[in-house]
Amino acid sequence: MTDKRKPDTEKIGSTWQESAMMQIGKAGLTDGIVKEAKRLLKKHRYIKVRALRTSTDEHYKRTLFEELCQRTGAELAGVRGNTAVIYRLR
Repeated sequence: MTDKRKPDTEKIGSTWQESAMMQIGKAGLTDGIVKEAKRLLKKHRYIKVRALRTSTDEHYKRTLFEELCQRTGAELAGVRGNTAVIYRLR
């Protein structure tokens, strides 16, 4: 693996400090949510996503973010509470 393929840990850290760029509502992962996540990943590469408490229960939360990553071609950097940082390298 080359350095270009490794995630930027400083960028992941700064993304955790920013506001969430998108929220997943009680409808869950809709096609619109996936499309918006792809658009944000294309523009920013690292995004912070928040799942509303009504969108999931405690056990399903990580699975929800993993499914978002799978559908957008992104990687999951981490989950904290109802929030996750995901990234997609070029």
